Amino acid sequence: MTQIDDTAAALRKLTDTITIGEPLPAVLQRVCEWVTSLIPAATAASVTLIDNGQPRTIATTHEKVLDLDRAQYRAGDGPCLHALRTATTIRADLAQLRGRWPEFADTATAAGIATVLACALVLPDDTTTTAHTAPATTVAAGAVNVWSDQPAAFDPVEAALVTMFSGAASALVLTTRRWERASALADQLRTALATRDLIATAKGIVMARRQVSSEEAFAWITDVSQHTNRKIRDIAAILIDDPILVEPA
Repeated sequence: MTQIDDTAAALRKLTDTITIGEPLPAVLQRVCEWVTSLIPAATAASVTLIDNGQPRTIATTHEKVLDLDRAQYRAGDGPCLHALRTATTIRADLAQLRGRWPEFADTATAAGIATVLACALVLPDDTTTTAHTAPATTVAAGAVNVWSDQPAAFDPVEAALVTMFSGAASALVLTTRRWERASALADQLRTALATRDLIATAKGIVMARRQVSSEEAFAWITDVSQHTNRKIRDIAAILIDDPILVEPA
């Protein structure tokens, strides 16, 4: 039970070290390092995430496995991408790799890799979520890939332990992405409020100098914006910097 206990302790430590706003690659790098330290046969580990519809290696413990990831990305197939698409765990040794993905097997041989274990990172599908409902489906957003230079590596217990880390990594990815979305929305709100205040001040200047109503002042600013092909916000900032530009009626 020692390996299982060590895995549980590692997961607790991983959770304890996470800070709000920490870059996701840094967190996933620690996931890779914990996996390789706890699985004796693990030579290296990497994490693939789907970024703008394309797979990308976010973290890795060894540069040489980048070639393995990139070989799959170029071919559009391989153990990692298959695990991702099927939302499953894939374990394959070199003979299986050569039979199913011969070009990838050549890359693995060149890198000295004999066995691969790929575990999908499964997240709730937020596109099916509303304010009053839970996610109806899940989607595979990436995979934790563990590589070994030993043939027939990764027994069922070790595969289960890596799956545990994949579950933790999935939660980290989900939390980080939701935090990033919330942060982006907050930035948009701050910008919208600042723009509103800017336009309100510019309207006040136009109202005072042209002796018009609030609606007429905004129409005047809008007309200037259209004629100069500049945003209303930019026109407002110019008028605030130099109110004399507003000619009295």
